[in-house]
Amino acid sequence: MFQSSGPEDELIDYVVDIIEPKLKLVKGYRNRLREPIEMCRAHCRAIVTEIPGPIKLRRNGYGSEPFLRAAFTKSETLDNLLNRADLVRSSASLKGTDRVALLTMTSREKTIFGRKQLGNMMVTETAMRAVTFTDHAIVGLSTTLASSRKALEKYTLDIIAEAVARDLSEARTRLVDLNQRQERLRAMEKMFGTAKGAGMGCVFVPYDPEQSKKKKEVERLLAETEDQLVSARSSSETPEDWLTIAATCLSRPDDIVNMRLISLRLNWKNVLTDDPSEKADTITFATFTLADEMQREGVFVEFELK
Repeated sequence: MFQSSGPEDELIDYVVDIIEPKLKLVKGYRNRLREPIEMCRAHCRAIVTEIPGPIKLRRNGYGSEPFLRAAFTKSETLDNLLNRADLVRSSASLKGTDRVALLTMTSREKTIFGRKQLGNMMVTETAMRAVTFTDHAIVGLSTTLASSRKALEKYTLDIIAEAVARDLSEARTRLVDLNQRQERLRAMEKMFGTAKGAGMGCVFVPYDPEQSKKKKEVERLLAETEDQLVSARSSSETPEDWLTIAATCLSRPDDIVNMRLISLRLNWKNVLTDDPSEKADTITFATFTLADEMQREGVFVEFELK
């Protein structure tokens, strides 16, 4: 008798469709992926729960909030961001004017030179580290903090699934590349001649005192490629192999997406300072890293549309 799938099975199929729909050809694929995907969900929840905020975004009183002063160099930038917020596709079905979302940014640290008070002395041309935030964007737009967190959990799971899809694609591409390399090396080996007809290669290759050395190098590369092919075929040739790759990657979600909290003490110029006598504010935000390749900063914000 046909049995309809429940929410957990639907989620597994949703993730599989992102990674590789042919994984469904493997018998018991849901059972194989159930625990890894649950690990991913727990990881996503843990990340989203730790994000600071929400911070109230106000068009008026822009300079009164330390985080906003640090994150936005001009009030026009904040105004433009809020004006664009309700144009986001996910906002079409939202009611009312209250909004909660994750504000993400790219941070950059640079060295600047300026005057700095050191004890009773004013030192000029002092090297200082300043932080700037650019490329602001709104993610997980919703009407409440709880619903925004739920949307971000799904968004993070999508990122993990897409990363696994790329890893699987790279493994399959490597198998294709190795097959093509094997064919090229076999053709080169024939040009140099084989043990059964060692002299035949000279028909195609002009006399070269280095020919024996070149032939041995081709033979070495061919043997190395064939060993690599055996390994690649045993791990990435069939849907069963692909399912193993997917399950392994999904079991290590922190290798794909991770988050840590960062606190910076900044003065009015966004210069980092640890001088307790200097007027400065401490801001805290989340830093997200994707596969050690891309980094974004973020904090929950709440605001009201015009």
